[in-house]
Amino acid sequence: MFIASLLLSAALDAAAPTQSAYLSTSPVQVAACSIDETPAVDLPFGSGLPESDPQTAISFVNTDQRPISSVVFEVSDGTHTSRIVDKGTFSTGIAINHSYATPEFGYALGGVNCKVQAVAFADGSTWQAQ
Repeated sequence: MFIASLLLSAALDAAAPTQSAYLSTSPVQVAACSIDETPAVDLPFGSGLPESDPQTAISFVNTDQRPISSVVFEVSDGTHTSRIVDKGTFSTGIAINHSYATPEFGYALGGVNCKVQAVAFADGSTWQAQ
Protein backbone atom coordinates (compact mmCIF):
# COMPACT_ATOMS: atom_id res chain seq x y z
CA MET A 1 0.00 0.00 0.00
CA PHE A 2 2.83 2.38 0.87
CA ILE A 3 4.51 1.78 -2.52
CA ALA A 4 1.22 2.40 -4.39
CA SER A 5 0.73 5.63 -2.44
CA LEU A 6 4.29 6.72 -3.19
CA LEU A 7 3.87 5.96 -6.91
CA LEU A 8 0.57 7.87 -7.02
CA SER A 9 2.19 10.88 -5.31
CA ALA A 10 5.10 10.82 -7.79
CA ALA A 11 2.66 10.60 -10.74
CA LEU A 12 0.64 13.56 -9.45
CA ASP A 13 3.81 15.62 -8.95
CA ALA A 14 4.91 14.84 -12.52
CA ALA A 15 1.47 15.79 -13.93
CA ALA A 16 1.21 19.02 -11.93
CA PRO A 17 1.60 22.20 -13.97
CA THR A 18 4.81 24.11 -13.56
CA GLN A 19 4.99 27.35 -11.62
CA SER A 20 4.83 29.41 -14.84
CA ALA A 21 1.19 28.46 -15.30
CA TYR A 22 0.40 30.48 -12.19
CA LEU A 23 2.42 33.62 -12.91
CA SER A 24 0.17 36.67 -12.96
CA THR A 25 2.73 38.85 -14.74
CA SER A 26 4.49 38.14 -17.99
CA PRO A 27 7.88 36.40 -17.79
CA VAL A 28 8.94 38.67 -20.68
CA GLN A 29 9.33 42.42 -20.29
CA VAL A 30 8.95 44.54 -23.44
CA ALA A 31 11.52 47.34 -23.24
CA ALA A 32 10.66 49.04 -26.55
CA CYS A 33 8.27 48.61 -29.46
CA SER A 34 8.24 50.83 -32.54
CA ILE A 35 7.88 51.06 -36.30
CA ASP A 36 11.10 51.61 -38.21
CA GLU A 37 10.39 55.09 -39.52
CA THR A 38 12.86 54.86 -42.42
CA PRO A 39 10.83 54.04 -45.53
CA ALA A 40 12.66 52.97 -48.68
CA VAL A 41 13.94 55.93 -50.71
CA ASP A 42 12.05 56.45 -53.96
CA LEU A 43 14.15 58.53 -56.32
CA PRO A 44 12.60 60.00 -59.50
CA PHE A 45 14.30 57.45 -61.76
CA GLY A 46 14.44 54.63 -59.22
CA SER A 47 17.10 53.95 -56.67
CA GLY A 48 18.00 50.50 -57.91
CA LEU A 49 17.38 49.25 -54.39
CA PRO A 50 14.48 46.92 -53.63
CA GLU A 51 11.55 48.40 -51.73
CA SER A 52 11.43 47.16 -48.15
CA ASP A 53 8.44 46.39 -45.98
CA PRO A 54 7.95 48.43 -42.83
CA GLN A 55 9.57 46.80 -39.82
CA THR A 56 8.31 46.57 -36.24
CA ALA A 57 11.23 46.60 -33.82
CA ILE A 58 10.70 44.92 -30.45
CA SER A 59 13.23 44.88 -27.62
CA PHE A 60 12.48 42.46 -24.80
CA VAL A 61 14.04 40.61 -21.85
CA ASN A 62 13.30 37.21 -20.34
CA THR A 63 12.74 37.95 -16.63
CA ASP A 64 12.10 34.30 -15.70
CA GLN A 65 14.84 31.94 -14.50
CA ARG A 66 14.19 29.44 -17.33
CA PRO A 67 15.25 29.83 -20.95
CA ILE A 68 12.41 30.68 -23.33
CA SER A 69 11.93 29.00 -26.71
CA SER A 70 9.21 31.26 -28.16
CA VAL A 71 7.30 34.46 -27.43
CA VAL A 72 3.99 35.53 -29.00
CA PHE A 73 3.46 39.29 -29.22
CA GLU A 74 0.23 41.10 -30.04
CA VAL A 75 1.08 44.28 -31.95
CA SER A 76 -1.47 47.01 -32.66
CA ASP A 77 -1.41 50.45 -34.23
CA GLY A 78 -4.99 51.22 -33.13
CA THR A 79 -6.42 50.13 -36.48
CA HIS A 80 -4.69 46.84 -37.25
CA THR A 81 -3.62 44.07 -34.90
CA SER A 82 -1.08 41.35 -35.70
CA ARG A 83 0.55 38.47 -33.91
CA ILE A 84 4.31 38.09 -34.11
CA VAL A 85 5.94 34.83 -33.01
CA ASP A 86 9.64 34.97 -32.20
CA LYS A 87 11.39 31.62 -31.81
CA GLY A 88 14.86 31.00 -30.50
CA THR A 89 16.64 30.50 -27.20
CA PHE A 90 16.15 33.53 -24.99
CA SER A 91 18.19 33.35 -21.79
CA THR A 92 17.42 35.14 -18.54
CA GLY A 93 18.36 38.83 -18.40
CA ILE A 94 19.65 39.14 -21.98
CA ALA A 95 18.27 42.04 -24.06
CA ILE A 96 16.81 40.78 -27.34
CA ASN A 97 16.40 43.32 -30.18
CA HIS A 98 14.58 41.92 -33.22
CA SER A 99 12.73 43.44 -36.16
CA TYR A 100 9.84 41.87 -38.00
CA ALA A 101 8.32 42.68 -41.41
CA THR A 102 4.87 44.15 -40.75
CA PRO A 103 3.53 45.68 -43.99
CA GLU A 104 0.01 45.86 -42.49
CA PHE A 105 1.10 48.80 -40.32
CA GLY A 106 2.75 50.83 -43.08
CA TYR A 107 4.85 53.52 -41.48
CA ALA A 108 2.38 54.14 -38.64
CA LEU A 109 3.08 57.68 -37.49
CA GLY A 110 1.29 57.05 -34.19
CA GLY A 111 3.49 54.05 -33.48
CA VAL A 112 2.49 50.64 -32.24
CA ASN A 113 1.76 48.95 -28.93
CA CYS A 114 3.22 45.50 -28.13
CA LYS A 115 1.90 43.05 -25.53
CA VAL A 116 3.18 39.59 -24.64
CA GLN A 117 0.38 37.07 -25.21
CA ALA A 118 2.14 33.73 -24.65
CA VAL A 119 5.52 32.27 -23.77
CA ALA A 120 6.89 28.75 -24.25
CA PHE A 121 9.79 27.74 -22.06
CA ALA A 122 12.57 25.40 -23.18
CA ASP A 123 11.42 22.87 -20.53
CA GLY A 124 8.02 22.57 -22.27
CA SER A 125 5.99 24.65 -19.81
CA THR A 126 4.01 27.66 -21.00
CA TRP A 127 2.58 30.99 -19.84
CA GLN A 128 -0.48 32.77 -21.31
CA ALA A 129 -1.76 36.29 -20.75
CA GLN A 130 -5.03 36.46 -18.83
